[in-house]
Amino acid sequence: MNARRFAPWLLLAATACGGTLPKGVDHFVVGRTTVRVDSALDYVGALWRVTDTASVPPRGPMRQWLDALRPYLGDSTFDRSRAIGLAPISLILNVWQAPNLPDTACGLLAPGERRCFTGDGPMREKVRAFFAAVHPFPPALDEVTADARHRDLEDVYVALTAGKSLDSAVIAYTGYRDLTFDVTLARTLPTGLTTPSLDPSTPRAPDWRIFLSPDDAYPTRSYRSPNYIWLALGHQMAHTAIRRLLADHPELVDRSIRLRPAIEGEMVRSGYQTTLWDEALAEQLARAVTARIMASARPTVTWALVTDQLGSNMALVPYLEDALMRYEAHRAQYPTLSDFAGQLGAALDSVPLDSCRAAPFPGVALIGVDRHKAYVGWISPSSPFRARGLMVGDTAVAINGDSVSAGGLLLPSRQVDMDLSQNLPFELGIIGIRRHGHDYDVEVPIQWTLRPIVRVASQNRAAAAALQAQACRWVRRVIRP
Repeated sequence: MNARRFAPWLLLAATACGGTLPKGVDHFVVGRTTVRVDSALDYVGALWRVTDTASVPPRGPMRQWLDALRPYLGDSTFDRSRAIGLAPISLILNVWQAPNLPDTACGLLAPGERRCFTGDGPMREKVRAFFAAVHPFPPALDEVTADARHRDLEDVYVALTAGKSLDSAVIAYTGYRDLTFDVTLARTLPTGLTTPSLDPSTPRAPDWRIFLSPDDAYPTRSYRSPNYIWLALGHQMAHTAIRRLLADHPELVDRSIRLRPAIEGEMVRSGYQTTLWDEALAEQLARAVTARIMASARPTVTWALVTDQLGSNMALVPYLEDALMRYEAHRAQYPTLSDFAGQLGAALDSVPLDSCRAAPFPGVALIGVDRHKAYVGWISPSSPFRARGLMVGDTAVAINGDSVSAGGLLLPSRQVDMDLSQNLPFELGIIGIRRHGHDYDVEVPIQWTLRPIVRVASQNRAAAAALQAQACRWVRRVIRP
């Protein structure tokens, strides 16, 4: 049934039922947002998540799924799921959305270094084979029943219709009047992050679909919280607007690339192992825009959002928020975010940089292509790994002894785990590679150097100066005054 023709009848029926959705409904339309459930995706997500039985927690819905499916774990469906191995959930969702889309992503790695990456075709083929093999197993899983799907859909409907309109708030703030949002509830695939890190499987389709996953802490009740819907879905909607902004003004990416070495270590600590600077910048912009939208449309959740921004080391967000306040004060002059791009660029130019002792920017992009395997897609001219013989095209299988998982840039620097009590003058970066059928280790003693870092806006200069000779904030142990 056509979603637009369905909407008026649905809204009338919902009103008659006191704000609930009729049974049997698998989607609804509110304003410019379509929200749907997908029973096939729900089943795929449940089977894929219990394949690695060792990672299933002792309590909760995943344990219940595993107990129900235990008699069937020898089925070929699970063999095909195991063949995928370690993979980002974004890969599963992106292949689901666009199974035949070329696996190419392009963006900026360093000043003047714009590259396109491809190569995870074998991984995508394994995901497609898993999808083709999936078939329902009795007994039915509680979380993929029609009643469970309807409950979640109804919860999201209530969140989006009780009070102010979320999509209207995003559209009004950004000025992009033609935005529409197609949302699928990825009910069995919580990622822990509302926006997965970029990897070569991320599609660039014009009809970008939003997958809204539940929170890890409350996977069966997340959708019942209107605040969660506004925060998680609002952030995804902001990303849709930021993609428009960067498409209209790609110079923002080139103009701000100088900041990459200064914030990348911070973002890695928060789980954003991004291959391309475009994605890292987009994340900071989307978080800033989300915070400003919530401050005006739903101020009761702003404190939690801002606390999360500071706790997750999104160091550019305070500076971008300051600029966006000027945007809000002069909307007649700046009807859209694109019109304000020059001022955003000026704000990025003005971000102050401190320095601290840490490993230098590694300058190596490892692109995941298959289970526990990546290839070296790019090496900067100044990378210490270049002098040790690492070459573009090498197959990487491990970093400092850790298995390489598919997808994303993997930094060959252990600064996240360094303990200053060891008083080490350098760290050893090791990339295990396979070349011409033989295994080698590329070992690099990386001398610590002064590395730029973005000072969080709330941190005063005196505190920053005191830390200069110590270590960056992402090092585990730091002596503070």
